[in-house]
Amino acid sequence: MLNVPTWMTYKNHQIKVCPQHLVDDRWMPMALAWLSAGSPELLQHIHGELSEICSTEKKANDMALEKAKDWVDQQSIGRN
Repeated sequence: MLNVPTWMTYKNHQIKVCPQHLVDDRWMPMALAWLSAGSPELLQHIHGELSEICSTEKKANDMALEKAKDWVDQQSIGRN
C-alpha cells in the first residue's frame, strides 16, 4: 500500500483518495470529499468511470485526487 495521507485539505474541503482494487491488479479511482467548515453537507463519493480503470494504485490515487479537486472547484463555482 502506498503512503497516502489519510485526509488532505483543498480549498476548505477535506479529500481522501481510496481507490478500489479490482481483479487482475487493476484499480478504480475513488475519493471522498466534504466541506470542512462545519457544513451539514453530506460526504461526497467521487468515482472513476469504467474508461478510467488504472493499471497501478498510484495512477488511481493521482486520478482520484484530480477528480476530487475538479469536483471541489465545481462546487466553488456554484457558490459564487
